[in-house]
Amino acid sequence: MLREAIVEFKVYLLSKNCSTNTLLAYEHDLKVFENYLLEKSLDFREFSARDFEDLIAHLTDFSSSTINRIAAAIKSFYKFLYIYDYIPTNPLEDVQLPHYEKPLPKALTFEEVQRILNCVDTSSHLGFRDRVMLELMYATGMRISEVLSLKTLDVSLENKYVRVVGKGNKERIIPFYSRVGDLLSEYLNSVHSKISKGKPYLFPNYKGDKMSRIGAWKIIKNYASKVGLSHKVHPHVFRHTFATHMLLGGCDIRTLQELLGHSSIITTERYLKVSLSQVYEVYMSAHPLARLE
Repeated sequence: MLREAIVEFKVYLLSKNCSTNTLLAYEHDLKVFENYLLEKSLDFREFSARDFEDLIAHLTDFSSSTINRIAAAIKSFYKFLYIYDYIPTNPLEDVQLPHYEKPLPKALTFEEVQRILNCVDTSSHLGFRDRVMLELMYATGMRISEVLSLKTLDVSLENKYVRVVGKGNKERIIPFYSRVGDLLSEYLNSVHSKISKGKPYLFPNYKGDKMSRIGAWKIIKNYASKVGLSHKVHPHVFRHTFATHMLLGGCDIRTLQELLGHSSIITTERYLKVSLSQVYEVYMSAHPLARLE
């Protein structure tokens, strides 16, 4: 019965246009839940708020962010069970989720970004691909999954923007500055056809196929290591750095929300908290009277 309900829930999620990564996360989290029920000999239809609290306390092998995600998945599952008459009442309706806020990574300085970009050897086709990919990441703040899913038709060189399909298949347009346009133009006109093998991905791997997240992570770590920054750089750092530098440059929070593809401005405001601390540091080091303190 539980397996049947989980399958129906997955079909429901598909109807809501959930991404593949989201579906895989739900599948993992509900498997954890199913194993717990088996271990404790509990019927999912008799699961209570107290059982939910015991389950959360039981998840000691997971990180705080994963525990939060598992808890949210179970609560969503029970909302579904109630709506579709698997259970007469929702035992988790008033239960509060555990709150674990994942700390944001430290943003790179502009000089550190420049060091990484400038260390890339663009004399090879794959090196040129890497330089364009890194520059576009810093220019747009895209998620690494969005970058790797880009196709050549998603780029408008004439209008200087890239069309991005983000979480929940939501589409957005992100502009880029002229230097990125020049790099993309040279890349598409002289390099891309030599590595894509006729396939459409903007940044393919050496076989012409879609580059994997691990592949992109290794590329970024390699260049960061070359300039002594391997301890602090991974794909999401470029997105965070973009957001921080945009706020420091005067970008308003609503525009940044649109550029990043956040469904809630609360998520974007986390970057604002970080940038304000950096603004304070710059202020204290720059203002004549502050320096006297």
